[in-house]
Amino acid sequence: MKARTSCRLPFWLLLPLTLGCAAHNYTHYLIEPAPATNPALEEEEGTQLRPMGFGSTTAMKVSWNDGTLLTEVEIPLLSSGQRIVIEHSKGATGVSTIPATRLVLPPPTVADTSLDAAYRERGLRVNPDAPELSLTGARTRMQEALAGGNYQLALEWCELVLARYPSHPETLRAKGSILVMLGEREKAIEIYEAVEEIESDPSVRKQLEELQRTNNR
Repeated sequence: MKARTSCRLPFWLLLPLTLGCAAHNYTHYLIEPAPATNPALEEEEGTQLRPMGFGSTTAMKVSWNDGTLLTEVEIPLLSSGQRIVIEHSKGATGVSTIPATRLVLPPPTVADTSLDAAYRERGLRVNPDAPELSLTGARTRMQEALAGGNYQLALEWCELVLARYPSHPETLRAKGSILVMLGEREKAIEIYEAVEEIESDPSVRKQLEELQRTNNR
């Protein structure tokens, strides 16, 4: 039977090795020498260190559109730092929410990129303060509302498009036609006259002449 022997280092020899390991962080063993942290990236306790360096009157516009819910909010950038929580769904979380609108704008698609570019190339104005939307999607929803006889809903879709593209010819013509269906002939004449100055169309010009002649009787 062989005797079992053990070899153990004295405690005073292990102590320097232990202290040497504790003196280095994890990155020390990956990169030699250990990388230095820029002071600007070091966070102090409490609020964030000079967040973005903006003044108290600067605001950042944040939009979220998933095709079901549209959220748009302007967040002030304060020098003291802040945390904003945006809740996109209903829930018993105690977070104050803004009532949702009845219509949710369809988000822009790849097809809308060329339509937006064509609109801008003609020198027509785009309202940057209005939310982005899909022109093709809004047009489809407007046509569905017209097919169902819901002229008020169709007019709302027109207004949402014109909020972003106030000089969009097709939408202006559609708005004029919807106003005629709703019995607002004088307002329809104003819209038809405005769109004729942007882009003349024979059928619209004929409709405008008939409205003007009927209105003068």
